[in-house]
Amino acid sequence: MNNDRFRLVSLAAATLGSLLAATVSGQVPAGGPVTGNVERGRTLYADTYNCDACHGFDAQSGERRLVPLNYTQDGFITFVQNSPLPNMPAFPDASAQVLADIYAYIKTIPADAPALDQVPLLKDIRERKARAAAE
Repeated sequence: MNNDRFRLVSLAAATLGSLLAATVSGQVPAGGPVTGNVERGRTLYADTYNCDACHGFDAQSGERRLVPLNYTQDGFITFVQNSPLPNMPAFPDASAQVLADIYAYIKTIPADAPALDQVPLLKDIRERKARAAAE
């Protein structure tokens, strides 16, 4: 795998991590208009950048879950270009249009998995962790 592809795959993983963290914390950014091209985004996601290597073909079954995507388009672009996460490198050279296309595609993927707060075991773990922290 070349360095650019690895960096993009890593960036996709970090994006998912941030999205998961935002979902768990309840900090969900407001949505914005999608200006990307869905079909081009599908190709970029699966073939060009191999986002599915970490995020799964459905963007919700891989290492980091992208669906539901809780970033605005601008927030997604900014995050991917400047990822602060160690497992996902930043992609400063990915153009805003390329990332808008990927964003547009991800936004079309239906969420099959339940929300995190709807999974009993995860809910129980989060509640126990909160109780332990309060003690």
